[in-house]
Amino acid sequence: MLRSFIRTGSKKNFLRSQTIIQNIRLNSTGNSNPKITIEDPDFIYESTKPISTESTQLNFAYRASGETFGQLVQEVHHDRDPLHNSRVITPEEALEGLDPRFRDPETGEYLEGATSKDARLDPETLWGRVNQKQIRVPEEFASVIQNNLLFQYDPKALKEYVAQWYTNINETGIREKCDSELSADVSIAASFAQDYACSYQVIDEFIKRIGKENVEANVNSILDVGYGPSVGMLALNELMGEDWNPPRKDSVVYGDYHMIRRSKIMLSRQVNENYSRHSDQETHQEESLSDIAKENEDQKISAKKAKQQEAEEDEFVDEFEKSFIQNHDENLMGKVKTKNIKVKTVLLDKLRPVTVKYDLIIISYQLLKSLENFPFQVDALLENYVRRLNPDGHLIMIERGTPLGSEIVARARQVILRPEKYEGQTDKFPRPFKSSAKKLSARDQLRLSKLSPEEKALAMKNIEPELLENFDIVEEESEAIELDKIDEPVDLSVIAPCSHHGKCPLQFFDPQVYSYGQIGKKLKFCSYQVSVHRPKYLLELKRGKKLATKWTSKNSGVGIDGIAKGGRGRAGGNDYEIGSYSYLIVNRSKEDANVLEAHRQKVLEEGITERPIGYLPQNRGEYSRILAPPMKKTGFVIMDVCAPSGHLEKLHVSKSVGKQEYHDARKSNMGDLWPLNFKSSRQSTKENTFYFEKIEEKRENLRKQKKRDATKLKRKITKEYKEALEADITEDDLEDNLIRMAKIDTYEFLAKPKEAQRITEKQKFKY
Repeated sequence: MLRSFIRTGSKKNFLRSQTIIQNIRLNSTGNSNPKITIEDPDFIYESTKPISTESTQLNFAYRASGETFGQLVQEVHHDRDPLHNSRVITPEEALEGLDPRFRDPETGEYLEGATSKDARLDPETLWGRVNQKQIRVPEEFASVIQNNLLFQYDPKALKEYVAQWYTNINETGIREKCDSELSADVSIAASFAQDYACSYQVIDEFIKRIGKENVEANVNSILDVGYGPSVGMLALNELMGEDWNPPRKDSVVYGDYHMIRRSKIMLSRQVNENYSRHSDQETHQEESLSDIAKENEDQKISAKKAKQQEAEEDEFVDEFEKSFIQNHDENLMGKVKTKNIKVKTVLLDKLRPVTVKYDLIIISYQLLKSLENFPFQVDALLENYVRRLNPDGHLIMIERGTPLGSEIVARARQVILRPEKYEGQTDKFPRPFKSSAKKLSARDQLRLSKLSPEEKALAMKNIEPELLENFDIVEEESEAIELDKIDEPVDLSVIAPCSHHGKCPLQFFDPQVYSYGQIGKKLKFCSYQVSVHRPKYLLELKRGKKLATKWTSKNSGVGIDGIAKGGRGRAGGNDYEIGSYSYLIVNRSKEDANVLEAHRQKVLEEGITERPIGYLPQNRGEYSRILAPPMKKTGFVIMDVCAPSGHLEKLHVSKSVGKQEYHDARKSNMGDLWPLNFKSSRQSTKENTFYFEKIEEKRENLRKQKKRDATKLKRKITKEYKEALEADITEDDLEDNLIRMAKIDTYEFLAKPKEAQRITEKQKFKY
């Protein structure tokens, strides 16, 4: 042992120790105990010499059999339970030895978790953990983006386009579909890394909550919907592995056909996309791709011209692309001929008929496409996907981690659970999904279609106007039966991130409240973060003044002078970035709707017991969700959680609760579930109920201020109108005449009620 310390020390310490070691004597206190004397540093003890069994207070008094090194013992007796001993071992023992507390002695695998740190966590804590590792974009995708997409653009111009893309999304707050090849490439360059990381993180949690074995066995049909390039499907393929081969995989890519081509290139780089398709998939893809012509007509581009453009692009890469596909040489650069690429996933430009159902649906940034239509558009689009779920199917919704994105997800959750109809009920039991829009049943529509015009007009007088808005033409009874099946009862429950089915404690029902000055800055919204490593193309893109320095204003797109440093390198820069997201994972129950309704009625008859603050979860589905990085204090940890009581709570976990609880609390992170006990709990002041009155007061003040401003504006216009009428202006003075006419026209414009209302009540959305 002493020799091991000497070897690791400096040369000076080594020479000093050589002098001291000749006189070292380790003596025990009794005459009956033998003395251990080290007089010669080169002396080797024989392997047959037994280990000492005498107790001692010395830390280095015992030797392992056959070794010259001593054994480090912290206890009084070295022969107590070996699991509680600490000793210095050789490298060979470190490789071969196993700790039965954390490893299986036979297989050598960790009992729980992938590392020794994970193995020390409680099994329930480990189950509730989300992925905490930095996500990396696969090299195959990064190579495609750099060598096959962005190679054709000037770096300076590309940075301008990307900066403009960020400016647009900051102003609108929502994602928009691409309308050209340039916009498709700019969107991929700007957002693919974060989109992939967010999708990967959410789908990884879905697989962990459901179980990978259950996903492999039960998920046979998948639908991915987004603006491209099939990010949800790419992340799902990476997580499930190369051998995963479900019968049907569909990916709907809205926007220009160039984005569909880029989706195909990305998917072709995954091994599990090389499996053959089913015949029905091929048929429907041909039908769907023919609809691109209609979309191009809307954009004033004929199908023939689009086809010709695609053929011209393919001429550049015909022979080159064949070599690229066969060799997958990442050093090759150029466009890819997608006609020669075959992938398992069917790429569509629109959804299949509503009669086609799926076991898993992933929708990214699709629940709101116009800010003025919030929240009604969320309700309508959500139903479009819920009706396509198979029993026991799952729906994954991903939105931006902004106040608007959080409110979109919260609105979708409200429509699914309708917590206002189940006051006080927070248990996670499936609830019936009811559309916000009423419509006539298909059989009633069929009956009306067979009536004469006079009889139909008479029958429609007794039908509500809301039902007539969704009136369709149904000509055959078989079609009516199929359409009525679509409206069969659907019961849904939330898997993540919610720990209850009560009202969302972070929903404010209006995205504008976050812009209400100091009050808006205090409001918390439900979002999570993930770290993603920047690929090479992104490191090169986000360099310099345009994208690597702070802008002069939020939406200027112009970097501040003097911040960017000259020369090569990225001094003070990061090789990663943080993506934020809001999400919701929903499950459709496979139980009979009548059985579920009977259970809900039984609960109402027995009486509802509201859960108090500090309520302990009864199952895994009710574990509290950690909403912010825990605050680690001396001897205790404070966590903000969304608890099964239906409230935001602050949990205090101290050492006195238990060693395991305290250890796990210090290792927890934002987004994890907390399954263990805690010292105390209280309601958090971040909950929405503490702000509703202040928000309403602020809204009323803004309304009054707007009214005062409108009154002042009208007075000013009226005054200028009178001055313009009384003004004595000659015909030769053109400038004064124009000003006078403008004032008169402004006054007459305000005389129109609708135009005046449009000026005073026009909303400006800023997110």
